[in-house]
Amino acid sequence: MSIGLQERVSNVTAESFDRLVMNSSIPVLVNFQTPWSRRMVPLLGQLAEAFAGRLRVVQVNISAHPELAARFKIRAVPTLLIFKQGVPIEFIVGTVPSRFVFETVCKALSGSTRLTKARRAQDASRWPSIWQPALDSTLA
Repeated sequence: MSIGLQERVSNVTAESFDRLVMNSSIPVLVNFQTPWSRRMVPLLGQLAEAFAGRLRVVQVNISAHPELAARFKIRAVPTLLIFKQGVPIEFIVGTVPSRFVFETVCKALSGSTRLTKARRAQDASRWPSIWQPALDSTLA
């Protein structure tokens, strides 16, 4: 993991949630987690780097901010929600393969996991190799 990758994932509080997530001009991936459940942090850092400028990645410590967990009915950690224009459009509960998270983010950002060859070539150097099989190589 490159230096500073985890710093790309901001911690959000109850006070900053609406400003950083609900009022964001770009989609936001929110990781609802606890201090003892931080398995997704390295993946989130990779996503923040790979989709910089197109996706904001933040995390909420539900132990410190239980009101946010209640607001979004979070019952298990980790839970990932993707917000677009202040509305949760995708969710993932539990630890899942990174490829599944990647495909879900692609779907949320573009409506599909299929990417154009130009976009794939532009972004491929920033994607970890484990995500490469998720791309459709038959695109024109």
